[in-house]
This record gives sequence, C-alpha cells and structure tokens, in this order.
Amino acid sequence: MALRRVDSVSRRRLTAQERQRLLTRYHRGQFTQRAFAEREGIGLSTLIKWLQQERATGQVPVSFQELVVPSSSGRWVLEVVSPRGWTVRLAQFSDGPGLAGLLSALPC
Repeated sequence: MALRRVDSVSRRRLTAQERQRLLTRYHRGQFTQRAFAEREGIGLSTLIKWLQQERATGQVPVSFQELVVPSSSGRWVLEVVSPRGWTVRLAQFSDGPGLAGLLSALPC
C-alpha cells in the first residue's frame, strides 16, 4: 500500500481501491469497528464514514456459494456458520428460495 504524505502528521491518503480492500477485510473479519480501525491504523470515525458511504451507495460486497445438499443420515442436513458467530442448522431442507429468505433475515 503506497503512502503519500499530506501534512506534518503524515496521515495516509488511500486510493478507492485500497479503501475497498480494507472494507472487504472488515466485512470478512470478526473485529469490532474500533478494533479493526486500530489494527489497520485508520481512525474509527474514518471507518464509520466509509461504512456509511458504502451503505448509502448499496455497494456492500456480497458473495454467494452454491450449496450441494447431500442425502445424509446425520443430525443436520445443512449447517451455515457465519464469520460473525451465528450458526443456522436445518434438520430438513426443502427449497433454495426458502433458505435465501431465512438467511437474508439474519445479521451478516
């Protein structure tokens, strides 16, 4: 990451690509906003501003992965574990749209 000196305090001025890379790492991680900002050396208010701008423009990164549901005699047919700490376990699985609706209601 290239740093450009903008004043005597030597604040970093990040490119849009560098900022997006940081936001992607924030969304994938399990850190609080404060802990992430400290870890990355950015101001908490800066991170909050970036997240607000991201929400306002609707550019929150979303990734999908195809689910293959095996026929199993195990206890759970499907288990989804979030990087944020929550787990959804289904004893039965009927349709993809129903699962999509369930997951969209959960905090990501």
